[in-house]
Amino acid sequence: KTMVLTAGGFSGLCVLVVLALNTVAIAYASLAAIPFGTMVVVVLIWVFVSCPLVLAGTLVGRNFAKPFVPPCRVSQIPRQIPEKKWYLESWVIIPLGGLLPFGSIFIEMYFIFTSFWNYKFYYVY
Repeated sequence: KTMVLTAGGFSGLCVLVVLALNTVAIAYASLAAIPFGTMVVVVLIWVFVSCPLVLAGTLVGRNFAKPFVPPCRVSQIPRQIPEKKWYLESWVIIPLGGLLPFGSIFIEMYFIFTSFWNYKFYYVY
């Protein structure tokens, strides 16, 4: 069951979304529409290349996998898990995780657009 869901789940969903969007693009006679023959080729490649490789990888992984041996001795006595610090809570991590990439992209884009609008040269050190 997992093998079939892996082969068809994500990639099948992506193919269906692209086919639906491409059908709308063809209906509106858009120049960005992918030709129907190309979409058929993509689906055939997915069916005859991607799916068999997923199935073969699953079978090889199941048949040649060694049983799991933990790297250290595991105690049967459960231990207490300490409380998380305030800065490890999700309400702090989520904004900070987005702030750093946004800040770096914002600064780069600021310099690029400034060079366009003020007729200055943009250079990287």
